[in-house]
Amino acid sequence: MKILYIFLIFLKVFVYAEVIDPSLVKTDSLLPKSYIYIGKKKLNHDELQSVFKPYLKEYLNVGVSHKYIWIRLDFHNSSKKDIKKILVFSSPLLEDISLFSQKLTLLKKNGVMFQSDKHSTIAYIFELDFKPDSKSVYYIRVFSKYTPIDFALYLKDKESFFKKDRDRQFVDILLLGCILAMMLYSLLLSVYLKDKSFFYYGLYLFALIYQQMTYLGITQIYFSSELVKSEAVYTIPKILFLILTSALFAMHFLEYKKLKKIEIFYKSIILVLFLEFLFLDPVREYSLNIVILTGAVFILLNLLCGIYAYKKGIKQARLFIVGFGIVFLSYIMIIIDALGLASVMVYFQNILIWATAIEALVLSLAFADRYLILENEKKEIDKKMLEELKYRRKLVLEEVEMKTSQLNGALKEKELLLQEVHHRVKNNLQIILSMLRLQSDLTPSSDLKDGFLILENRINAIAKTYSVLLSKDSFDTIDMQEYIDELIDDLVEVMGKDKICFKKQIQMRLPIKKAVYIGLILNELITNSFKYAFKDDVGEIEIKLYTSDGENILEITDSGLGFDMDKKENSLGLKLVKMIVENQLKGSITMETSKHTKTVIRFKS
Repeated sequence: MKILYIFLIFLKVFVYAEVIDPSLVKTDSLLPKSYIYIGKKKLNHDELQSVFKPYLKEYLNVGVSHKYIWIRLDFHNSSKKDIKKILVFSSPLLEDISLFSQKLTLLKKNGVMFQSDKHSTIAYIFELDFKPDSKSVYYIRVFSKYTPIDFALYLKDKESFFKKDRDRQFVDILLLGCILAMMLYSLLLSVYLKDKSFFYYGLYLFALIYQQMTYLGITQIYFSSELVKSEAVYTIPKILFLILTSALFAMHFLEYKKLKKIEIFYKSIILVLFLEFLFLDPVREYSLNIVILTGAVFILLNLLCGIYAYKKGIKQARLFIVGFGIVFLSYIMIIIDALGLASVMVYFQNILIWATAIEALVLSLAFADRYLILENEKKEIDKKMLEELKYRRKLVLEEVEMKTSQLNGALKEKELLLQEVHHRVKNNLQIILSMLRLQSDLTPSSDLKDGFLILENRINAIAKTYSVLLSKDSFDTIDMQEYIDELIDDLVEVMGKDKICFKKQIQMRLPIKKAVYIGLILNELITNSFKYAFKDDVGEIEIKLYTSDGENILEITDSGLGFDMDKKENSLGLKLVKMIVENQLKGSITMETSKHTKTVIRFKS
């Protein structure tokens, strides 16, 4: 083998002579016509000449390595015209690409860490200009700290290269868009069906899109150079996140709680991922290799877990095996490539996106298959339960009839007790009213009589609610139309104001507690109108009680003279009204008193 290798180098030197004619270059890689040096030292011009060796392969793959890759290219334009070409690096992950002249003068830099915001191609490129019948030598230095080095080198025509690059961008973005649509679909299903496996699959697709956009060179084109640099630094966390989301999806889809061994595996891999995230230094060249090996172990065991789950009766695992099996092959190719064992990805860079698109289609069928399986299982369970339900139905009906009879009796007893309570409250209030009236009759002072009358009216407003309540079957709410009618009739009779007209628009029922508060408010405001608003006791009072925009509104308007609010601010009646509205009804009150008096009270039901 060693003799064969020496012979090939000898043949290369004398056949190709390491000279590249840009007028004759086809689509083959330039690397077999170049000199290569790989090492960790930074060498000067003279030192480089002594270490360069001919290179025979179409591609160069050193995996994750902090080594400098030096390439020497010798050109001779034998034509009689000026030729412009594009020097193309097949990998969009190369971090530092430097182009030097024959005297090792830096001409240009490119790569992830040095690209400009105008970068518009998947591959990194240098534009070269070859003068007629001229010779030129270029040195290229490639270095990557965070990502694998794996690329081929081509000399392309500018127009055809940009066309093919745009076509490739279109295909890659189209595939990413399909996967993005599947991701959104999975996330929506997770919300609708409350199924975690859909959520984690959507999260996995997000992680895959995020990682593949960089791997395919899309991030480098459409995002800022600063973001692209940070993406390179966080290569390890991105890969760990991709493995984590894939593990979370698989463990939930394969119903890990039913299978102890699968649960142990997935929880162990998640623990390993967290430890690697915490302790691996992204700068160390071995760190990415460890993560890649973790990924290799995971995808192999993940597929085996699918097979194991299917054998244990998890039927939905069958399409999981098919879908993940497709992606499994592409992952293996990427891992072999990243470890520097082979360079298959030079020719199939978007294979994972194609495989994932197919996997997404298969798993969409798997989700449907999963629910068909669940539906069949449900039918079996329903069939077994039907007889049990028929038996229990009779027992339940008998129990319900017995309990219903007991509840009806208890409810009737409760209603009687409640009616008795309301009746006693009403009677007690009537006794208090009778005592007040008796005391009023015995009092010679007119001021005291007025005070007793006001107090009687307030108590009567409360008592009237119980009177109305007892006249109906319902003990929960009161018809406010009937209640307010009786309240007004009592006030008119007691105060002798039969010349005052009332207009009422009342369409509401209220609980007894709120009805009492409304009665007290009306008692105070109508009494004030009776006493102060009208000349010759002739006028009109309008009362409205209605609901608007979720609020209950009480409006009391009289056609009287109005009053000065500042002079009435110490009125006990108005203070009582304000206190009831704000403290008890949790509402608000506004009053207009300039010409007539209008009070508007708003409160919640």
